[in-house]
Amino acid sequence: MAQSAGYTFNANTVSGTTVRDVAGYFLHGSIVGSATLVPGRYGDGLNCTGGALHVVVRPPKAGDSFYPLNTDGGLSIAAWVELGDNTAAARCIASASSGGVLNWAVYASNASGNVEAKIAGTTYSTTTSIRDGEQHHVLVVYDATPSTDTVKIAVDGVEVLSVNAGTALAYSGTEVTVEAGRNTLTGSEALNGIVDDLRWWNDPVEAAYWPDLVAAEQIDHQLAIYPFDHDSAEDFGSYGHALTVAPSASFTDGLYGRALVSGAAAAGASGVVGFPNCDRLAICGWLRLDTAPVGSAAPILAIDDSSNNARVRVVVNTDRTVTTTWTTIDDGTVSVTSTAALTVGQWTRFQFAINPTYVQVRLESDQATQSIGDGVPHVTPAIDGLHRLHLGGDASSGGQISYDYLTFTKNFLAEVTSGYWNGAPVVTPYRPVNVARGVYHFNEGSGTVVDDRSPSANDLTLTAAGSWVSGIEGSALGANGTGPGASRTSLAWPATPLGWAFSAWVKCRSSSSGARFLVLRNGQVEVAHAGRLDELFWIRLFGTGGTTGIVSSSRASIPAETWTHVAASCDQRAIQLFLNGAVFTVEQYGVGALLQPGELHAGGDTPDSSVADVDDLCLFDTPISAANVRWLYQNAGHFDEPAPATFAAWGISL
Repeated sequence: MAQSAGYTFNANTVSGTTVRDVAGYFLHGSIVGSATLVPGRYGDGLNCTGGALHVVVRPPKAGDSFYPLNTDGGLSIAAWVELGDNTAAARCIASASSGGVLNWAVYASNASGNVEAKIAGTTYSTTTSIRDGEQHHVLVVYDATPSTDTVKIAVDGVEVLSVNAGTALAYSGTEVTVEAGRNTLTGSEALNGIVDDLRWWNDPVEAAYWPDLVAAEQIDHQLAIYPFDHDSAEDFGSYGHALTVAPSASFTDGLYGRALVSGAAAAGASGVVGFPNCDRLAICGWLRLDTAPVGSAAPILAIDDSSNNARVRVVVNTDRTVTTTWTTIDDGTVSVTSTAALTVGQWTRFQFAINPTYVQVRLESDQATQSIGDGVPHVTPAIDGLHRLHLGGDASSGGQISYDYLTFTKNFLAEVTSGYWNGAPVVTPYRPVNVARGVYHFNEGSGTVVDDRSPSANDLTLTAAGSWVSGIEGSALGANGTGPGASRTSLAWPATPLGWAFSAWVKCRSSSSGARFLVLRNGQVEVAHAGRLDELFWIRLFGTGGTTGIVSSSRASIPAETWTHVAASCDQRAIQLFLNGAVFTVEQYGVGALLQPGELHAGGDTPDSSVADVDDLCLFDTPISAANVRWLYQNAGHFDEPAPATFAAWGISL
């Protein structure tokens, strides 16, 4: 099942009037007319009263296939819908047109108030109404895989219609316009309601998958992005899959900034990533063979399961061709070898991919495939157990190869729409959408009250040790070393937090006892603290089973008397630590459920002789992503502003 496009309407996917496509094809949309963001099913939804989400799918270049418009398998459209009134009218949830023809449309209500669809000129009506003012999940599936095409409609995960299709679907032109909230050709057929979690596939969604669609919001299909530009294996995607760089590895100038170089002793970088099970997976980027293998093939990429069995293995053969091997769920082990060969010392763009019908290896314009399965698209994942990733080798040896801008996408990527063939994918930092438990800009500059800009209203009070000093943006909280600079002893925080995260700018003084700049307590019980010890960033986090202990690293030096951005995030499985917007370590967390804090101390502890100034402190009871941390690092003092910073779209222009 290939998802052509997917749209949520939260701060990490909406910038101004641009809505980012999270499904991997870069089909970004625009909010047009008077459509606005309002509370929806998941965070914000799109209020389509007089407006819509507008998406234009351009025709392919000569010789390129255009996967999002392929109707060989069929079509599926799904969304959460809430109608704004109960008037009987043709209210359109989503539609597509090309060549002046309405190719398909999904309606929230017709003259009888029931859900219906129009596909290739044929109308399919149900007796199920959603005109009750409540949120409902609507799904239309056109299945072109059986001998007789079928159309199914489900509401809230329950099938309410299943009939043979009256007309086969095919787009009427090479450029297609999709809109959510109205008929693309007849603006009078407007939804007058809210759309959220809109998804569009070019295959039928099987009934076994319907409960998953209803149960959870879609996630970004960009699993990981490794640009190597900080001379690190930091993940620039949203999930923080940072890797550990091997001692034998190095960094050099690449095509786009820096590149990772692997030697013969080991893979250049490795780590647990825990990618989800995938019905499709595309691994793209640029590689350079630095030394040709002699005698036997050299591994250059591997993904192992938790028992160290290979699920994906890529090698360079002695003739410099490339072989990818995938261990699939249903069809066993399948391999494909390129017909083209790598040239030593030359950068080559590549794609290693799997979908339910074939595996592929692509080197520049050369493409080799090997068929698998029965050729019928299906939802059952093609590959699972994607636990540990090795770049530039496998678990035992290296391949003497360099990588630049390596990306992992939970989808199939067609050349014309992927953007990966047109330059480095730019990953924009996202403003956290998490509910904050404390946002302190410390810009008051006078008085004793520190305003909490979050909805939690956890204002702080300056102590006798506190003062106002110049900060990274405006004024900041100062502390003289006789205690915290500001505190609160009645903290609003949920009893069973899902995680814990903080972000702040700190200026630490040199001190043999260190500098503790953040402390959370529950009575006399410590919940968390963070600070500078022996010039290093350190943190201690307490759960129901004890403490994680001190986490520090020689790579995490905090210079004295210098404003430095620090952040940490824990999801009850691991802790990520960040300096100046970049992750420097990921440590396992395994001491039970996180504790509920009742006190907050900033700029020190009570009692404490440490001295640290603090600015732009943000606290969350949920984990935040690496992209969130970069946004906080780049936008000091602006978290509470209503509009996120404008981002540049990935890939090629639409």
